[in-house]
Amino acid sequence: MPRRALLLVLLACLFGACPASRPRHPNLLFVAIDTLRADRLGCQGNPRGLTPNIDALAAGGLRFAQARAHAPWTLPSFGTIFSGELPPEHGAGGVADHYFALRSEVRTWPECFRDAGYATAAIVNVDFLSSAFGVTQGFDALDARFSEDNARGRDARATTDAALARLEARGSAPFALFVHYFDAHAEYRPPQPFRRRFADPRDTDSEAFRFGTREQISAWRSAGTPPDRDGVERAEKLYDGEVAYVDAEIGRLLEGLRAAGLERDTLVVLTADHGEEFLDHGGIEHGHTLHEELLHVPLVLSWPGVLAARVETRPVGLVGLARSLCRLCEVEPAAGFSKAELLAEPGPRELLEEGFSFGNFWGLPWTALREDGWCWISIPRKGAPERVELYDLRSDPLEQQDLAAQRPEQAARMAARVEELRTRAREENWRMGPPAQLGEEALQRIRDTGYGGESREVQPK
Repeated sequence: MPRRALLLVLLACLFGACPASRPRHPNLLFVAIDTLRADRLGCQGNPRGLTPNIDALAAGGLRFAQARAHAPWTLPSFGTIFSGELPPEHGAGGVADHYFALRSEVRTWPECFRDAGYATAAIVNVDFLSSAFGVTQGFDALDARFSEDNARGRDARATTDAALARLEARGSAPFALFVHYFDAHAEYRPPQPFRRRFADPRDTDSEAFRFGTREQISAWRSAGTPPDRDGVERAEKLYDGEVAYVDAEIGRLLEGLRAAGLERDTLVVLTADHGEEFLDHGGIEHGHTLHEELLHVPLVLSWPGVLAARVETRPVGLVGLARSLCRLCEVEPAAGFSKAELLAEPGPRELLEEGFSFGNFWGLPWTALREDGWCWISIPRKGAPERVELYDLRSDPLEQQDLAAQRPEQAARMAARVEELRTRAREENWRMGPPAQLGEEALQRIRDTGYGGESREVQPK
C-alpha cells in the first residue's frame, strides 16, 4: 500500500472510526525534558539502559525516530513547541542578556485548549518558561520554581510530586498538563543511585568534580576553547546519570496516571527542547550550533487504544506539534499554526518548515535546512562572507564530512529553498517580539544557569 494511503488509513482510524469509548476531548499530559539528546534513549539505540520507562512508553506508542527542534536553546525552541511557528516567526529569542518575548498576537496551543474548556496547568523550572517571556501563555495555573543555579533548582522528584498533586486535584473538565524537567541541563549532579550506576569511577561517590557552572562556562568562552576531553567524558557520564534519574521520575508520573485510571483517556506526549554537545563538533553544552546533537530530540505520542504502536522514520519538526495536538484532541487550532502535522504527509511548504532551524544564543544566528537526506548550514562570520556546510545525512548522520565544496549544486538548491522562507518572512513581516521585562534577580538567575552575558561574539571553532 502506498505511503500516503497508509497515512490516510491511520488518520481515518484516529479521527473517524475510533472506538466508541474514545473521549472527544482526551486529557493531555505533555512531558518536556530540557536538554535531552535523542541518542540517550534505549529505543533510539543507546546501550547503557538509561531510559527504561521512556522506552516502554515508546514501545506502546508512536515514536518519531527523526524528530528535530528548530532552535538550539530553550526560549525559541519552546516558543515553537507552543506556538506552532518557527523561531524567526514567533519572535521569542535573542542572545545572551538581550531577550525578546513571544509577539503579543501569537496564539499558543494552551490558549486553544483553554478556550475549548480544558483546565490548563504547567509545572516549569526555568525562567524562560515564566510569564515574562509569553511562551507559556494560556496556562490557567503556572507552577514556576526558579533557582540561582542548576544545582539547587526543583529536581525531578519534586517536579513529579507537583505533577501528581495536580492530577489528584483535577476537576471534572479534561486537563492539559505540561510538566518540565530541568535536571539534564548543566551543571550535572545526579543523585544516588544514578550517580553510582552511570558516573565515571572517580565520581560515583564524590561530588568534588563539577561541570557546567557559570564560572566554568564563562572561562571556557573567554578562552575560546572547551575543557579537556577527559573532563568532558566525565561530565557526559554524569549527564547520563541525570537522564536516568529523570526517566525514573517519569516512570513514577506515568504510574500515577495509570493508578488514577486515566491512562486510556489521556494523550501523553514526550519530547525535548534541544540536545547537548560533548565535543561532537568541538564544543560543549548548547545554544551555539545547529548540528544534530543539538537538534535531534526524542518525540513520543502515546494514547492506548487510539494511537497504534509504531515507529515513524520520516523526519518531522516540532513545529508540527501544535496543530497535531489540536487535531488529536478535537480542539480548534489557531490560524497561525504551521500547516505541518505529525500524522499527515507534508507538502513542499510543510517540508521546508519542518526542516528549518535558526539561532545562536552566543552571537550571530546560524541558519540550517534538513531536506531530502541533506543538511545545509549557513554560518555568519563578522566581517567576512558566511560559511556554508553541507552534509549527506544518509551516509554521514553525525555530520562529520562537509561536502559543500564537492557538491556546490546541492548547496545552491538548498540555499534557494531557504530563500523561499526568507521571502515569506519579508512578506509576512516576521520580527522579534517585545523586549522581555526582566528584573535584575531574574537576569542573574538566567546567567547563573549557564546563560551568561560574557563573550557573546565568541563563535565555535
